[in-house]
Amino acid sequence: TNLPAETKVDKNVVYGPHPRNVMDVYWNTDYKDAPIVFTIHGGGFKNGDKSYCNGDMRKLYMAKGCIVVSPNYRLVKAGTKITKDDCALDTAMAVAYMQANARKYRGAAAKIVATGASAGGYISAQIAYKKKWEWPAGAKHKPEKLNIAGWFGNSPFLPPALIRQVTAGDPPGFVMYGGKREHPATPAKQGHDIQAALKKNKAWSKMVYIDFMGHVPAKRILFSPKTRDKQTHAAFNQFLDMVCHDKGNPKGGDVIKVGNQKG
Repeated sequence: TNLPAETKVDKNVVYGPHPRNVMDVYWNTDYKDAPIVFTIHGGGFKNGDKSYCNGDMRKLYMAKGCIVVSPNYRLVKAGTKITKDDCALDTAMAVAYMQANARKYRGAAAKIVATGASAGGYISAQIAYKKKWEWPAGAKHKPEKLNIAGWFGNSPFLPPALIRQVTAGDPPGFVMYGGKREHPATPAKQGHDIQAALKKNKAWSKMVYIDFMGHVPAKRILFSPKTRDKQTHAAFNQFLDMVCHDKGNPKGGDVIKVGNQKG
């Protein structure tokens, strides 16, 4: 019998030993070899959780036939030794888990897209561009590499040491920043710098700069159907077609400047 396709969610899938090592997985029963998109929350490495992945975000990615995975990770708290790189390592373990268990969710282990906002943008960029992971002894899955097909950062925190990790053959990057009201830790210069590194290494890139907006503009400019910028939305869809489905050959290396939409 042909059952109608059904959207399913597995809540709190355990990917590691810590109570925060859980993730929500959204998929569709008629998927076959579906790309896997990770949505990684921000919060300055100290706050935030997987509910960051809202309905608009899931809709955009699932309309492209993608599995959506939203992980929690350990947070940096006073009195503990946890660092931002532990946050990244936890999330890398979540990616390794999905890479090993892709078929369970009708997914493609070789097609993973790392996305995130602010601190989550730092983590997603590490996942896309870091070459060697030191897996903890207790890690269930210890892949040689993470199969990252594309990267999206929404006001990502990109220190120079991270940008220096970009090398030839790296996945395409799509990055977005606000302007004057952007957070002081994530100036748009970081986007220009990683775009320059991607260009130098002949990797595809696209940057969106929204002068009149502040930190993490993607919820408004990209994900919300009510307020999204049409040019940005079209460019992001082309990016997803390219990295998820090997479709099209969109122009890269440029910056989209979004003007103030107040009529």
